[in-house]
Amino acid sequence: MDGLIREIILDKENGFIGKTVIHPTHLIMVNALYVVTHEEYLDAYGILEENSSGGVFKSTYENKMNEIKPHTQWAKKIMKRAQVYGVFNKGYDYLSILSAKEGGLSEAFDQQSLHNRS
Repeated sequence: MDGLIREIILDKENGFIGKTVIHPTHLIMVNALYVVTHEEYLDAYGILEENSSGGVFKSTYENKMNEIKPHTQWAKKIMKRAQVYGVFNKGYDYLSILSAKEGGLSEAFDQQSLHNRS
């Protein structure tokens, strides 16, 4: 499984989204690693909301400055990925979904309420 995780991380870094799997046990892991983090979602949402003004603004997590024009394409891709794979709720991450037991995934993310993330 470590090799699969490394491969997915490398694929994401190179701009590839999606993975063909040949074993059903890999499906949850692959889908989990494409879920958008709460932080990514808020950054992307903020960039697209502020798109008309240009410039820079502080992220909701207060750990970076988001430049609107250079990051607009990135933000659009994040929002598309969020529509397909969902968004983690605040306080959850990739390990949360990988370690969740069947039926316990609803706490980690909710694909239905993507625009209520702050």
